[in-house]
Amino acid sequence: MQNQPRKPALTIAQQLSLLSVRGLTMPPADEQQMARMLTGHSFSRIAQYWRHFEADPTTHQFKPGTTVAEIAELYDFDARLRQISSEGLSVFEIALRSRLGYQIATVIDPYRYLDPNIYMPRTIRRGTTIVRLRDELIVDLHRDLDRSKEDFISAYHRRGDLPPLWMAMEVFSLGSVSKMYRLLAHQTIRRDTAYDFGYPNPAFAESVFHSLTVLRNVCAHHARFWNRTNIQIAPRVLNRLKNDSDQTIYQSTPWAWLVVLADVIDTIQADNSYSQQLWAHIRAYPQYADGLKHPKTV
Repeated sequence: MQNQPRKPALTIAQQLSLLSVRGLTMPPADEQQMARMLTGHSFSRIAQYWRHFEADPTTHQFKPGTTVAEIAELYDFDARLRQISSEGLSVFEIALRSRLGYQIATVIDPYRYLDPNIYMPRTIRRGTTIVRLRDELIVDLHRDLDRSKEDFISAYHRRGDLPPLWMAMEVFSLGSVSKMYRLLAHQTIRRDTAYDFGYPNPAFAESVFHSLTVLRNVCAHHARFWNRTNIQIAPRVLNRLKNDSDQTIYQSTPWAWLVVLADVIDTIQADNSYSQQLWAHIRAYPQYADGLKHPKTV
């Protein structure tokens, strides 16, 4: 395979010139705004948004009349959407840690969370390798504990003791906690936890928890939410939440994530203040709803 020629690094001035050649009209004030955006956010990050305004994805020519203000508005819309989602995900993460940790500690034992025998021996294939998921989980839990700098964990490290689960849960990653639920052998705990979050069964709950873990990583890395197409773990959506005649918007879309997130946070908090805030932001920018409901690769 022939290597493609490497692209040279461009200065901010050269990046502005390139955008101008591509048809983005920039009077002095707009050019200054774009220069600030490029300096603070990088060309490749903002490009994910201005592609929405391109007339030709091959030449990257902008649609006539496209302004810097439109690009900035879309970028800011997505940044705020990510922020609101992160706020909800923090509520979900804390609740899952607390509720699952309480169940395991009181029903099983507060010190057996590193015992492989309390987890199901599931395996999956990754390429040509068979992975034992509970072995992988135990490694993850040890890693989370070992790298924690929290004083309440370090005190146990110094004594060579294992912290009780209600402490350990505070330093486990959401990915690790989601795996604990997914692999837990105690079906009553799995069932009761699912009901506690408003889900009909453990399989439904573990699917949602896994998907929200992926969303949490998207938000934590400040990745684009709007018009996202590569949703690897799609969320399952309760039938009572599918109130749109177009059922495709609930299938591997950012909209499905939002519907699931809004519902679970309202369930946890026992009010609708979170969903009201989320949907108010989206309703304020109806021109961007299609990128949430019907994302397209550009």
